[in-house]
Amino acid sequence: MNALVVAIGFGLVTSAIVALAAVAVSLQISVTNFINFAYGDFMTFGAYVAWMADTHGVNFFVAVALGGIATGLLGVAANYLVFRPFMRRGVRPVTLLIAGLGVAFIVQNGIIILWGTDPQQFSVTIGDSLRVGPFLLTTGDLVIVAASVSLLALLHAMLRYTKFGKSLRALSNNLDLAQACGINVERMIAATWFICGILTAVAGVALVMEEGGLQPSVGFNELFVVFGAVILGGIGRPYGAMVGALVVGLMTEISAIYVNAAYKTAIAFGIVILLLLIRPQGIFTALGKTY
Repeated sequence: MNALVVAIGFGLVTSAIVALAAVAVSLQISVTNFINFAYGDFMTFGAYVAWMADTHGVNFFVAVALGGIATGLLGVAANYLVFRPFMRRGVRPVTLLIAGLGVAFIVQNGIIILWGTDPQQFSVTIGDSLRVGPFLLTTGDLVIVAASVSLLALLHAMLRYTKFGKSLRALSNNLDLAQACGINVERMIAATWFICGILTAVAGVALVMEEGGLQPSVGFNELFVVFGAVILGGIGRPYGAMVGALVVGLMTEISAIYVNAAYKTAIAFGIVILLLLIRPQGIFTALGKTY
């Protein structure tokens, strides 16, 4: 039982990381109606920018903020330079999917050109293990969970209680109607890409802190875990993505108790597939759709 409790603690940390990226993916899908497979490399890019700032003596949290801003701008640039021209031409969703893969390869190779392939580390560590209630967590784990909960709570408050959030919900429900009501659709979409970039970058830094090393493929390797949470929660449903991330994160770590840790992700995805066979539309059936 002790091993199970410890695994649940690790699962909560994993869920916090996955939730940030999964919510970013779902939020972008809910507004743009297409899937961007470049998010794994966006995570890596944000982590590298934060690492570069960290190596130059910038405060760690400021470095993470800089990584978030840089990734947000990268998302806006990808939208304006790649995705928006395709969307204006009314291309099929598969074309946008391929374009996203192209952006992913461009970003990943750009990272290799700029920073090389050698593993890197931040100047700070996640610290020693602490007994937190029944769980065994590090100081870094607690910071990651707190940061994830705080950012997601801020996002919820923005979507629920601000004029921007109401406009975003309207845009998500019906783009043409939102535009007819005077909402600046292009500006809202750009803001969405920026916000999603920030969340993705923080997830990337947290992932690197947990894994202990930064390399060009770190975000791409996590991409399918993130999309597993997105699909389980219901594609384009940010709140569903949070629940999906919790399920995927817990299943990933708990399964490591019973099977070789190398197979834990595969086991978790097997459980996700079984859940989707029971409820193919995902955990949440409507988004706000369910904002």
